[in-house]
Parts: sequence; C-alpha cells; structure tokens
Amino acid sequence: DAPAATRPPSLDRLLRLSRIPGRQQWRWGIRRMRLLQRGPLRLTTAPLEQDPRTAAVAMGYSADAPAATRPPGTGAALWRQLGRVCCQLCPDTEPTIQDADLQLKRLVLVGMRAAGKSTLGRVAATRLGVQFVDLDEVLEQEVFGCKINAFVDKHGWAKFREAEARLLEDVVVRGLFISDPRSGCVVATGGGVIETPSALSVLKAHTPVIWIDRHIDDIIRCLEGVGSYRPGLGTPPREIYAKRRPLYEQCSDFVFTMRCGDDNWLFLEKRFADLAAWADRSAAGCRGLEAANPVCVPIVAASLQAALDDVAEAAIEGAGLVELRVDKLTGGVEAVLEALPKLLRKTHSLGLPAVVTFRPTWEDPNAGYIGDETPRLQALRRAAELGAAFIDVERAAVQRWAGIGGLPKGSKARLIISSHNFTEVLDLSSLRALVAEMRGSDAKIAGAGPESVVKIAQMAQSSADAARMLTVLREQAGQPTVALAMGEAGVFTRILAPHFGAIFSFGCLSGRASAPGQPDAIEMLEVYRLGAMSGHTKVFALLGDPVAGSGLPKLLNAGFAADAWNAVFVGMLVRGCSVEEFLEALPSGLIAGAAVLASHSEAALKAAAEHDASSARRARADALLPKSGGGYVARGLEDGLVGEVAEASAYYELFKGSPVPSIVRDAMMLAAAAQGRA
Repeated sequence: DAPAATRPPSLDRLLRLSRIPGRQQWRWGIRRMRLLQRGPLRLTTAPLEQDPRTAAVAMGYSADAPAATRPPGTGAALWRQLGRVCCQLCPDTEPTIQDADLQLKRLVLVGMRAAGKSTLGRVAATRLGVQFVDLDEVLEQEVFGCKINAFVDKHGWAKFREAEARLLEDVVVRGLFISDPRSGCVVATGGGVIETPSALSVLKAHTPVIWIDRHIDDIIRCLEGVGSYRPGLGTPPREIYAKRRPLYEQCSDFVFTMRCGDDNWLFLEKRFADLAAWADRSAAGCRGLEAANPVCVPIVAASLQAALDDVAEAAIEGAGLVELRVDKLTGGVEAVLEALPKLLRKTHSLGLPAVVTFRPTWEDPNAGYIGDETPRLQALRRAAELGAAFIDVERAAVQRWAGIGGLPKGSKARLIISSHNFTEVLDLSSLRALVAEMRGSDAKIAGAGPESVVKIAQMAQSSADAARMLTVLREQAGQPTVALAMGEAGVFTRILAPHFGAIFSFGCLSGRASAPGQPDAIEMLEVYRLGAMSGHTKVFALLGDPVAGSGLPKLLNAGFAADAWNAVFVGMLVRGCSVEEFLEALPSGLIAGAAVLASHSEAALKAAAEHDASSARRARADALLPKSGGGYVARGLEDGLVGEVAEASAYYELFKGSPVPSIVRDAMMLAAAAQGRA
C-alpha cells in the first residue's frame, strides 16, 4: 500500500515486467525487490495457521487490499496459501532424520552470553527434529540443584568452569543427559566454556560447532536489562569479547554473524535454522537429513568487489552454499591469495559454507587459470586454512596435491575430487569404474577420508546420456557424491540431484552460469523447491523438445506447493534419442507420470505398452502413466482445454487421481499471472 513515490526504483522496474496489474503487482514484487537490495533479507514471518490476513501480511502482501483489487477467486483460503505460492524458500516440509548412524551427531553452539544461543538453539532443534540441551539449565537442574549465580557466589568461577567442562564432555562425547542417547541434539553452551582448556579441546575435536557472533553493542544493551539472574562477569563485556573471540574462531566450523541492530528475530531464526540444517547435514556426510538447501551458487566474478557483491546476492537469493571460482579472478595466484581471506570472511558472516575451486584450463577450457600447478594447489591449501568448507581438486592433480601435503593438519575442510568431460558422457560401466577409482585409489593418494566428495560432470550429447548420471547417483546413495550432466539435455539432472542424495547441486545467479546447462538458483528453490526435495518426492516429467518455453512446470509446481504435496514437475528435454530409449535410460521407477508435448506425442504413443481410447482415437499420447509390472500407459486429455491453467489442471487431476482443489487452481492462476500466461 506504500505510495508509488516511496517504492524503490528497482521494484517499479520489476513491477512493469511482471505484467500483473495494479496493487497485485506491488504485492508480488516484494520478494523480487529483496533480491536487488543487496542487503539482509528482512522478513516478518507469521505461522500460516494464524489468521489468513495476518499470514498474508507476514509474507509481504497487503491485507487491507480491497476485494475488487484481488484476482477472481481470491478468498480467505488463498490468502492463507500466498506464502506457499510465492515464498517457497520456506518450504512446509521439515527435514527428517532417516539414518540411525547419523543420529549421534550433536550440533554445538558457542558464543557470548546474551548472543541468543538458547533462542536460536531451540529453533534449530525444532527444525532438525531433535532434542535441545541447554548446558546452563542442566547444571542448575541436574548438577548444582541451585541457580548458577548462587553456585558461583558460594564456590567461585573456577569450580563452575570445571563443572561446566565436565558436563560438556558428558553431553557431547558420551551422550549423557540426552533423553535418547541414539538421537541427535542441539547443545547450547555457556559463553565462557571456551576459556577452559579441556572444554576447548572437546570443541576443537567436535564437528559441527556454530559460533553465534552477535554484535557486542547489542550484547551490552541486552545485558543491561537482564537483571540479576546471571552472575557478574567482573570484567567489561567488550574486554571479555576481545579475549574470547580468537577462541571462538579456533573451535567453530561455522559462524552466524549478527550485525549491529539486527533485531528481526523471526528472520534471524529462519536463517539460523537453515545454517544449522546445513551444518548437521554437512557433518553427516550429506546423508540422513533431507536436503535443507542443496543449491550451490558459483561465484564467477572477475574482480574481488564484484565477487563479494555476488556472494551477498547469493545469500539473499537463498543459496545453501557458494562455490568461489577464484580462477575467474584477474591477477593470477597473487590476486587469489589476497582475495581469499576477504571472500571467506564474507561467506562466514553470511552463514554460507564455501567450496573453493581454482580450475586450470587443462581441466576446463573455459577456466581462468594458466600456469604452474604448485602455486595453484598451495592457494587451495591456504583456502582450507582460512576455513573453506570444501576444496575442489581435479582427479588429474591428486598426485601433485598429495606431494605438497594435501589438506593442512587441523583443517576441517572436506576434499572434493572432481572429474570433468566436456565431450561426452561415458557408458554406465565406465562411469561406475571411474567413481570406484576416484573413491578408492584417488582418495587414498590424496589422503582423504570417507567424508571426501566425488564429483563427476560430463557433457550430455543426448537425453539418454544425461539419464545415466542419475543412475550413478542412485548407486552412490549413502556416499558424498555430485554427479551431473552438462548441457541443455542435462538440466533435469541438476534439478533432481537432491532426490538421489547428491550432497549439492549447482544453480547460478541470473546470467552468470559457470558451466553449460546451469539453471537459475532462485528457480531451483522457488519453482522446484529443492530445499524440500528428498528421496520420497514424487517425480513427474514434461517430455518434449523444446521444454524450456513451457509454463507447465511453474504452474504445476505452484499447485503442488499449495496442496502441500511432496512432488515435483520437471521439464526433461528428449533430444538425440527416442522417447523409449530415454525412458529406459532413466533409473527404474523414477517417473510417477509424464506430460507429453506435441513434438513427441506420437512417439510417446508408440513407446507405451497400453493406451486408452482417447489417445488411440487421436493417435497421440498427451500423458504417460506407469503401468504395474513395467512400461507405461498412454493417456489422452479431454478436448477443448483452453489456456495453460486448464491444461495444468487436467494434468494435476490425472496425476493425483482426484479433482483439483480450488486452492490449487488459484495458485496456478497466480503463477500464470506472474508469467503473463493467465
């Protein structure tokens, strides 16, 4: 409802492009405006189960918009769903723990008193579905039998620190004071626990540890109003912070930075929950938690400042991690060594784990590095020392990597052993042999443990080529893997990678792809909801050539989100092979149903084992549904469907096997309006 004069110019530009008339345009543009601000994403959230008008305001919509300005059919139910349709970076599906071996993971939070460890820790525990353990509460209730300030007054700080260190080891190492020792938990520690050498050793040896680095000015303001329930520190908080800061840095794997004045706790809680889910997933070797956010955004800028800006933009767009392609920086190794501390400090402050890649042209013709190998690999070692989460080393360079010492001692970085083929996708037996060698002999040479990641990227000349990569991912389930097909034919492998447990997939900032076939990160998150995708997600396909121009994926995925259906609709280009060859190349049982464009409708009918009367009469298949015992049944849609919303609704009804709810149809209409397809 803000007057036009007060709206940011960038928003008005987006409103003109969005083709949604009037006030609806302003509401829809809120999300896009945030992406152009290059600042923290400020959300005021409210649970969807609250009053629909309150929820609408929380998601950036105007609750007092007159009914006449809303699209037809926009009632209370649609107001309740607006967040699901347009703010899909916050999916309804919560991650769940599936692998018992990973439930021993304990996520530990450190930071100053009043940093927010208890508040954020409870949010993270809820997100992960695990127990929250506050060491201060356990000390008071289970160990001391009195308040901490009373214990400190009677016995002094030294005795308190001793008891605190023992309790930390009991909880983190031995699993005591946890209701179910086999389950994971989130542990909030006391602010000064790191001052005890034995406790610091426990934290250094443990993964993951998150340092909540709230600005000291905000901590001081908070402490001034806490009353007397906390014992006095005896030293000004600013001096204590300066003393403890290097200790927090030594023991933490991730840093959650809160800038001065950050008081939007609803936003902070969401961002912290995302970071906690990633930290737990990363420590578990990428399996066990359904992907919290597996979208990795490559940063390919040529200058340091542009790269820093792109990192901030990636965070705003909702990236789960970033790949720093430092080979793209101008200035060679010297420029890279100068830029790495600043880039990694930026990623840490935004809670984004970083993959550092220094790609040579002998591996990738489009890479930026030409020069000696030793300085390049030494720069990667320096990145590991500075706190990079992953270091990408090419398979052909593993021997030289081992020769300079491999990962530095004490580094918590994980090694990615990568292989690229810009000519073809190998046959399945060759792919299997390649993966086995990379995970076996190559990892052994590099001195990498089982947590190291195998990454394979190959250029697909046909859609059947690309499909083989998904088979590789399925066979590597339980082991950290990235496998994708490059090129237009392989786009669907990037979108479906989390379905098969890939540790992450690549999506670019708009127009800044680092490899052929990279989709936009924001599309991966908002349209395909990769943050909610898991092995339980039903996969529906759009078969044809071309598929990029179709609006069906956006409409159907908006409908899936509105209906809270754990499903995804993905365009699959069928090129360089027949429909039958493509379907056979896909992992068995993957496709729960497929829509077929006119370009391949006749071929799809021939590929089907059975057909209904409608498809036989018109000599084409509008859809394919899996048949019990194998193969597909060709189905035809009813005649007279006008517009993509009607077509999407027909496919939805066919896939779901039930009438389309009004909330789904409304969501599709809203998505169509956003594309100018209504």
